[in-house]
Amino acid sequence: RDIRSLVTDISYLDPQEGIRFRGKTIPETFAALPKAAGSAYPTVESFWYFLLTGEVPTQAQVDEVVAEWKTRQNVPSYVFDAIRALPRDSHPMVMLSVGIMALQKDSKFAAFYNSGKFNKMIAWESVYEDASDIVARIPIIAAFIYNLKYKGDKQIAIDPKLDMGANFAHMISQGKEYQDVARMYFILHSDHESGNVSAHTTHLVHSALSDPYYAYSAGLNGLAGPLHGLANQEVLGWIMEFQKKLNGAEPTKENVTKALWDTLNAG
Repeated sequence: RDIRSLVTDISYLDPQEGIRFRGKTIPETFAALPKAAGSAYPTVESFWYFLLTGEVPTQAQVDEVVAEWKTRQNVPSYVFDAIRALPRDSHPMVMLSVGIMALQKDSKFAAFYNSGKFNKMIAWESVYEDASDIVARIPIIAAFIYNLKYKGDKQIAIDPKLDMGANFAHMISQGKEYQDVARMYFILHSDHESGNVSAHTTHLVHSALSDPYYAYSAGLNGLAGPLHGLANQEVLGWIMEFQKKLNGAEPTKENVTKALWDTLNAG
């Protein structure tokens, strides 16, 4: 814990205080950023600007990002065909990783590398382009996977009027309240010091000059592990199992503590 192995300006995860983004705590971040229309929460687009620049954007700057992501969010039909070709009981993370890899032929970084004019001093520009394309498209692919697995493949089209978080909520048939949940969830999970399994993996893979699609897909595969992102799913599963065992009784400090110790003592 006490050996400094990397430095990042973007976020810092304090074991007691929690995460800071660009020096701001979560409440400070949410208070500072421009809010979505009719909401007390900022958009993911405003947060993206803040993460990349360290500056709180104006509403006009946020609107630019929202408009730009609209031009980037179209996902080719062959990506959906590739996901549909997988066994329907495949884990959603498998589907998401395959979906990202199916987009790889669009990589602007790979095209720049293969152009014969590759220059490492300006290669970040095509990495930025790929990263922007991936971020704009991920909610579209994720919503497709959710509907494919859990809604009988009843797909809902993009609403061109909505920001990223609101659009994701719309595409998975959720109401206005969930729009803020999506915005909050995407912001909180955006960056965690860059040293965890998934972030470290993307850095390692890209260090070989593999393009961001290869790197991001690899990161997702790391995220799928039970000691990383899958822990979210396992915690929810544990809570649901605990509720069943309660058989209608109220959770108390005593029975929750016992259930936790039973789990730990079971190895």
